[in-house]
Amino acid sequence: MSTPTIARSMVAREGREMQRYAPSGARLVAGVVALSPDKTKVLLVSSTARQDKFVLPKGGFETDEPMPEDAAMREAWEEGGIIGRISKPLGVIDDPRPPKIFVADVAGGGIVPPRAEYYFFEMEIEKELDKWPESERRIRKWATYNEAMSELINRPELIEALNRSSLIKTSITSACSHRF
Repeated sequence: MSTPTIARSMVAREGREMQRYAPSGARLVAGVVALSPDKTKVLLVSSTARQDKFVLPKGGFETDEPMPEDAAMREAWEEGGIIGRISKPLGVIDDPRPPKIFVADVAGGGIVPPRAEYYFFEMEIEKELDKWPESERRIRKWATYNEAMSELINRPELIEALNRSSLIKTSITSACSHRF
């Protein structure tokens, strides 16, 4: 059985006209934890807001995408220039930060919804291309677990996705423990 050919645009989607939202008002986002074949490294991409910060490839789940997996694969292509297949779902993770715009019902004790709900998927990479839609504005890099944890330090929702993945989580202490 052959893999279906998917048309990929060299133009990244922008704007939120087609953005999906949860009933709570949280933005629905899909992303990937893209692993090296030996599962020792994860692909990170630079943030467009801050080029010195790296994140996991992720973005809006849009109304013309039937499943969050479709959005995750599109974002992997647009932001990281990678093509592959979803190997397993990593679940839904709430962004703990409050929405950018939220009018709290203080008198009613309103509950602040999450800023976003992330649908993350582990991805096996089949191709890493030199030119992709956001290659002019993003840098990509491969990172070990410890390097990725350091990069994602202020993004607990991205760390949670990383921890749910099959990435080998070798720490400095466990790597040295065999010496004792």
